[in-house]
Amino acid sequence: MKSEIEVFIANVFLPVLESPNCPFERKSLVLEALRALCVDPMILTSIFLNYDCDFDAVNLYKTIVYHLTSLSVRGRTSAPTPTNKTKPVNEKFALSVAGLEVLVVILQGFLKALDLPGGDDVPDEERSKVRGSLQLDVGMAVKSEMDNAFRKQKPSVDDVPVTAEEMKNIENSTSDAEDVAGKIVDAFDKKRAAQQTFELGIVKFKLSAKQGLLFFIKNGLLQMDAKEIASFFNEHKEVLDKTQIGEIFGREPEASFVKGENVDPEKGGLGFYIRVLHHYVDGLEFTGLKFDDAIRLFLSGFRLPGESQKVSSGTL
Repeated sequence: MKSEIEVFIANVFLPVLESPNCPFERKSLVLEALRALCVDPMILTSIFLNYDCDFDAVNLYKTIVYHLTSLSVRGRTSAPTPTNKTKPVNEKFALSVAGLEVLVVILQGFLKALDLPGGDDVPDEERSKVRGSLQLDVGMAVKSEMDNAFRKQKPSVDDVPVTAEEMKNIENSTSDAEDVAGKIVDAFDKKRAAQQTFELGIVKFKLSAKQGLLFFIKNGLLQMDAKEIASFFNEHKEVLDKTQIGEIFGREPEASFVKGENVDPEKGGLGFYIRVLHHYVDGLEFTGLKFDDAIRLFLSGFRLPGESQKVSSGTL
């Protein structure tokens, strides 16, 4: 259910926090649901591993933190003044504090997963009062139950004698945990570097289609292959410059990407651009569509070239 979880959190939960039309109660429930999820170190770590460290998935953990941070910042100017302490807690301020609490829970979850100090800290009385005014108790209850169960299952070192062999096993397990953490960090850094490279390639592609493609190929995001480039255009048509894609599709039928004789047209030789266009069209699904809907789908991924001779040359 990886894709379903992604859609549910990114397209159902988080837009509620951003929408100015959603009522206060609904936003409170979403914050509490996020808190109940993030209070479990295993769930929180799984979200980070399966999405933010996966090249083919969205940065779900990063998106959650971003929305919570935005919510917290928006409510800073709504803090109650000393003169109105008797009035109900301002809704924006209350949501801001609740969002900050979820961020703290997220941090505590990672500290607990890594067995670092701070993972078992409990909120102070002031924060608990704010939670009481919001009637948000589910996440706190879940955390309390998990902490109690954890303490029951984990005996104290003072109560159980530890032999030299057991201490060695503990040290080995700690070393293994550090190795796993290092691999996780490496995977995350690689994905972040790849995303930064991709974003830079988008800018280069907007300035020059050929230089942008060369940049993607040089950095391993693409291969010099007409079919792969067509699939790349289809997959990323929402972020790539559509005018530049249209310029590529509008090139002369005999145009080549790579100079030289006897170069395979699929690999950049003569007729390379027309092959890209053909593969792009083959990747679209027109079955069951009316003619106007099919044309609309076809033109959704690029803009027609401005020069009329390119449009009427037979390539488009």
